[in-house]
Amino acid sequence: MEIQAFKKRFDQVLGRALKRRIFENKKLTKDPYVREVVAYVEQLVMAGGKRIRPYLAYVSYKVAGGKDDKAFLEIVVGLELFHAFALVHDDIMDHGTLRHGLPTTHVRFGTSQAILLGDLLFNWANACLNGTKAYPIFQQMIHEVITGQMLDVDSMARASVEMGMIEERHRLKTASYTFVRPMQIGFALAQRGMRNAEHLMTFAEQYGYPLGIGFQIQDDLLDLTSEPDEIGKTAFSDLRDGQHTLFTQYIAQCGTRVVQSELKALWKKNLTEKDRPKVLYLFEMSGALDHGRMLIEAYFEEAEEALESSGLALKNLVAFRELVDYIRKRTL
Repeated sequence: MEIQAFKKRFDQVLGRALKRRIFENKKLTKDPYVREVVAYVEQLVMAGGKRIRPYLAYVSYKVAGGKDDKAFLEIVVGLELFHAFALVHDDIMDHGTLRHGLPTTHVRFGTSQAILLGDLLFNWANACLNGTKAYPIFQQMIHEVITGQMLDVDSMARASVEMGMIEERHRLKTASYTFVRPMQIGFALAQRGMRNAEHLMTFAEQYGYPLGIGFQIQDDLLDLTSEPDEIGKTAFSDLRDGQHTLFTQYIAQCGTRVVQSELKALWKKNLTEKDRPKVLYLFEMSGALDHGRMLIEAYFEEAEEALESSGLALKNLVAFRELVDYIRKRTL
């Protein structure tokens, strides 16, 4: 199934799950403000999102012989609820003001309520996967992405970092979280047809890590080159927050003193659309954007090579190939 068709099907399940949980929460309090805060989850989650995690889990589930789609989709709703939790807390830490074109939760309701809403989403997500064969993998995923976020926060407090720290953050916060573990969750939930379970788990790593790292570098590229209404979130957030990326690291390591000085002048500044020509010129002229684009494509090609050497039947590789193409062409 192609990702857009899956998203349409999955969003129906996700929407019903959100309504059910919001309704259950209404039984706890009649306070209109708290009800409004909790209800905002539905608006925020359904406003956007690519659903890559549940999609990869679903494709992997089918490849491993999974049959019960209805039960499976109810379980992997937890992946999207956990992602919503992560975004709510991430926006607080990154001072983001827009998410899917809507005010971020802390902007709308304040930091304290946003933290609590994130905690509620975490609990909902945990309830979806608790007791399943995939729960240990889900727990490992949580451990990794939170560690990756801790590296993220730590790096923003530093004037400079090593490239190894950026790569480690990409591996934990994006590649493992968005690609490798969702695939492995799908394989684990299939239960039957898992005679080659170890091979499938290894395949998830060989395909998922390069695709995920390429995806994250592409995300950082879009943060620099896309306008806010295109990506649905605050522009230049990485520069504003002092986030070290492959692009800023390239300038730090390979740029001239003049270029490094110009980057320093933009670092942690409240940049607006008026600054776009200056920002784009700096990263383009320095060679950082071309270097990043080259690496993105190299990682995507590595993911495609993992498909070629996977030993899986060609019919089982179609969706994985299509996902590489879909990500390669994305603009948000």
